[in-house]
Amino acid sequence: MGAPMARRLLDAQYRVAAYDVRADAMTAAARAGAERGSSPADVAGRADIVLTMLPDGRAVEAVVYGNDGLGAAMRSGQDLIEMTSSSPRVTRRVAADLGRQGVEVLDAPVSGGVRGAVDGTLCVMAGGPAALLDRCRPILEHFGRDIVHVGDAAGDGDTAKTINNLLSATTVWSTAEAVALGVKAGLSPDRLVAAVNHSTGRSYTTEVKFPRYILPREFSAGFTVAQYLKDLDICLDLADDLGVPMLLGSLVRQAWRIAVRDGMGDADHTALIELLERWAGEHAPA
Repeated sequence: MGAPMARRLLDAQYRVAAYDVRADAMTAAARAGAERGSSPADVAGRADIVLTMLPDGRAVEAVVYGNDGLGAAMRSGQDLIEMTSSSPRVTRRVAADLGRQGVEVLDAPVSGGVRGAVDGTLCVMAGGPAALLDRCRPILEHFGRDIVHVGDAAGDGDTAKTINNLLSATTVWSTAEAVALGVKAGLSPDRLVAAVNHSTGRSYTTEVKFPRYILPREFSAGFTVAQYLKDLDICLDLADDLGVPMLLGSLVRQAWRIAVRDGMGDADHTALIELLERWAGEHAPA
């Protein structure tokens, strides 16, 4: 996600300094025109606004609190746009700690996947003061068409994102189950999905993911099964903290855990249809 987002800023004539622990990511960023940062602290020393797009909350903590991290380098007057799908608890802690240094933190996770990052069509779910969002909006508009101010505090963006991903994971799994059943019953998967898309069972999964990634057997949406499970864990942990029962949510997480245990953790999440086909004893043709 971070690579195409950096390229969009470069294309808009922003000066961009980049850092990543992966050498190949750094090479690609430099090839696109970004300056090579030697650490998160080095990037913070070169920039007025710092953006983080990381795999999970643990990575956010390492980037902020680790050796040569942002916490040791960011200064009063800088802004941090934290765009990871992270834990609200982690984001609130980072915002509080950096706030004592005079740094404002905008919590701004996104939805739309790698394709959305490339095309600039992400949905940004922003948590933080309205004035901070307005200050950062010119940058965010290079990433997404929809910038939704979901709450006034850091952590609110992560809360909205994890709820969105719970709903998304639920529709992916339920639709894959339903299509596997339909094929077992003798229906054509493309015709079944077409019927659903003209009916009340339609969703983003049936309208986009099945035609684009699943029916053609491409499985290239750019988000793994394990990444979805991470987001489900965040959502269910939040529900536990707040004492909110999540009956269906717990079942959905268990289903994705089974998929990971079945060896699909690193697979694109759209490939889950293959697991459900195996269970049904049927292969859905392209």
